[in-house]
Amino acid sequence: MTEAIGDIERDAITEILNVAIGQAAASLSQLIEDEVTLSVPFVEFLNPALAALRIDQATGRTDSVAVRQRFTSAFSGDILLIFPESKSLDLVRSMMGDSVPLDSLTELEQEALLEVGNIILNACLGSLANQLGISIESSLPSYVRGRGTRILDAKHPDTELVMFLQVDFSLAAKGVQGYLAFVMDIDSARGFSGAVAAYVARSMAGE
Repeated sequence: MTEAIGDIERDAITEILNVAIGQAAASLSQLIEDEVTLSVPFVEFLNPALAALRIDQATGRTDSVAVRQRFTSAFSGDILLIFPESKSLDLVRSMMGDSVPLDSLTELEQEALLEVGNIILNACLGSLANQLGISIESSLPSYVRGRGTRILDAKHPDTELVMFLQVDFSLAAKGVQGYLAFVMDIDSARGFSGAVAAYVARSMAGE
């Protein structure tokens, strides 16, 4: 099923998402009033079981936290911003300041991560829509905590594809690593691939 995305489309997706992440970084910088650098080193296409394993390996097989948003377009699915639980507080502390007590920080964590997730996920979806020339609608974000399988919550793991991206965050001189994941069924994955292929064709034609 991972062959639904060709090599040319894979390169184009990386390019498109780097633009999207750049816009998200600018929005996040305004929120926390500090320089934020986000990068997408690579994009992988995995089945849900392997993606869940990758998340658990990154956390030392402890819980992760995620912000999930449902989107609908010519292709539909869920987009998630995922952090190892141990790193989520580092991100919140970068936003709130080192002087915030840990107990207060924990209480603010969910609200702060929803705000960060809303900014980054909407920037990604908005940039995808603009670059691919399509309309994308999205739901309100929700907060999820647990292991990889619960985080991804694939409804049909045998017929779904996860577009999995490592995202490196640099906030207030702290490195925080997180992940972006798109979970789509095979028909949506093909629709997404078709939209990217059309984008590549327009780019090659100089449109």
